[in-house]
Amino acid sequence: MAGISSLGIGSGLDIGGLVDKLVAAEQAPVQNRLNRREAQVQAELSAYGNLKSALSGFQDKVQGLSQASDFRVLKATSSNSEAVAVSASSAATVGRLDLEVNQLAQSQAVASAAFATSATPVGSGTLTLRFGTVTTDVDGAVNGFKQNPDKAVATIDIPAAVNSLAGIRDAINNADAGVSASIINDGVGERLIFNTTDTGATNGFVIEVADDDGNNTDAAGLSQLAFNTSATQSQQARAGQDAQLIVNGLAVSRASNQITDLIEGLTLSVQATTTSAARIDVTQDTDTVKEKIQGFVDAFNQLRQQISQLTSFDAEKKQGGVLQGDATVRGIDSRLFRLTTSEIPGLSGRAIRSLADLGITTASDGTLAIDDAKLSGALEAHFDEVGALFGIGGLADGSGFRYVGNTDATRAGEYAVAVTRLAQQASIQGAGIAPPTSEAPLVIDASNDTLQLTVNGVTSESIQLTHGSYTSGSDAAAELQARINGDANLKEAGARVSVAFSGDAFLIASSRYGSESTVTLNSVATNTPSSLGFSSGQTGTGADVEGTIDGAAALGSGRLLAAQEGRADGLKIEITGQSTGPLGTLTFTRGLSDQIDTTLGVYLNGDGLLDSLTESLSERIDAIGEDRDQLAARMEQVRQRYLNQFNAMDALVAQLNTTASFLDNQLPGLERLAQSGGTSGG
Repeated sequence: MAGISSLGIGSGLDIGGLVDKLVAAEQAPVQNRLNRREAQVQAELSAYGNLKSALSGFQDKVQGLSQASDFRVLKATSSNSEAVAVSASSAATVGRLDLEVNQLAQSQAVASAAFATSATPVGSGTLTLRFGTVTTDVDGAVNGFKQNPDKAVATIDIPAAVNSLAGIRDAINNADAGVSASIINDGVGERLIFNTTDTGATNGFVIEVADDDGNNTDAAGLSQLAFNTSATQSQQARAGQDAQLIVNGLAVSRASNQITDLIEGLTLSVQATTTSAARIDVTQDTDTVKEKIQGFVDAFNQLRQQISQLTSFDAEKKQGGVLQGDATVRGIDSRLFRLTTSEIPGLSGRAIRSLADLGITTASDGTLAIDDAKLSGALEAHFDEVGALFGIGGLADGSGFRYVGNTDATRAGEYAVAVTRLAQQASIQGAGIAPPTSEAPLVIDASNDTLQLTVNGVTSESIQLTHGSYTSGSDAAAELQARINGDANLKEAGARVSVAFSGDAFLIASSRYGSESTVTLNSVATNTPSSLGFSSGQTGTGADVEGTIDGAAALGSGRLLAAQEGRADGLKIEITGQSTGPLGTLTFTRGLSDQIDTTLGVYLNGDGLLDSLTESLSERIDAIGEDRDQLAARMEQVRQRYLNQFNAMDALVAQLNTTASFLDNQLPGLERLAQSGGTSGG
């Protein structure tokens, strides 16, 4: 009825509550079914997340062991580490040596005369620093200098605006020229101290001055800093000297106290002289390798236990793991089992071919166990092959070559290496000249002191040689090399040359090997062809190595050979020797770590199987959400139907109640009427 505005007002019943219960009863079976479905899918999604996390953790571990060199760990010890500290790289050789230190290397230092303050003007012009071996007489005057061709000459401008002692110090330090400068007050006055960055006798220096006052040797102006064979206005505070060592009875010297080129793979840090020989031992660091292997095994076992938890059946609870019987997990487990029990391709015929050869076997629960005694024996007898079992690398059987790298296309196997032509550096040779002597020196003056060249595609500025009389070809070659390598353009690009005087001619060679190695003389001074033998336009180009890998022609680039076809495609080998012909064989392996990494990548990559599975599960959860929305919409329709029915009933009951009330109200009148009629009749 139109007069009823609230549920149940006509009947007095809790219609809203009744409708809610009826709707809930009808909704419950479907709602419960959706809840069960969602809980199962959520459990699977969570399980796959845990599996993916476990696989990722294991993958991170094996990626850290992906190179064979990761397992060639050597350790070096010193019986007197306070005097000689030592470390070893994978290139070192197991062995022992005795080492005595008789003298430490030190850098040369030169001190200026004393000035009143650091702001005192000194003079303007240019300072030229030339590096090499400096000798002085008893009075400290420079009486000899032999240039180091490997150290670039540095020229530093000192303008009048910054010609104070402090300004010159800053100009030197800003030049990054291999010499640092500082100001020290020794009680007499402020002195400018020059100190070489590098230690060693051949890394000493002289200071040549082009003084703006016109006199380069006197004790006035910028020439007050001169320290060379023509003028010694500054004084040597400390001579540069080499470290003096005796190695297994052999006397050797090195320019630095940090020595890396004495014994291959060893770095020596000489810190004090010794009174007796320090014993240096280089041994295989089997403990570190064992830790790496144990870490691999522990990570594998943790993964295996995680998989077991997700797939096992609890007989007591009669309940299986969330992913019990899952095909994807079975596939992962099966692949990992095969990898850890199979022989590594490429190692057939060698002592170490599989984990079992290291004493690593599979237990009944699928985890790995290590026989420590067998592992120790394998490491002692076949140290290098252990790395090949685990990581990517190459084992060279032969000499004059080494493994450098590979591509994804390179397959494991044994490949023969042969060289038909060695790589060459670009060089240009001058025409023959009379070898310089003290009686007939080579004179460098304004007629032959400039040249410009291009090295490896980088063009130098105009290079000016130091004027003087050179009494040997080696001295003149050292000046040429130092000046060329000191050019700013070449230095910035890392384009270096070596210069030698052999027989009766100079030779300029690029330090780079291969067809991209070039040297071109763009211009020379007027008398350079007759005095030095070089002419404008001379050019030289290097050559790439040529050879074969696995019998097929390989691409040469500098000293690198790269296979271009077949199973060896992408294999890169550096030719380090000077021999042509067959050099030996290189065994390339993709060890267990790489194979596991590749396998796990199938599942873990952005488009891998696990992402596809989790995406599918997420879509199922979304679908369940849509089903819930549909159920809610349908239940709303049911609710409205029940409400309509109950409202109709309520309206009918209200109408009946109204009729009853009307009748109740009429009955008293009828009774009175009846009573009245009865009285009248009597």
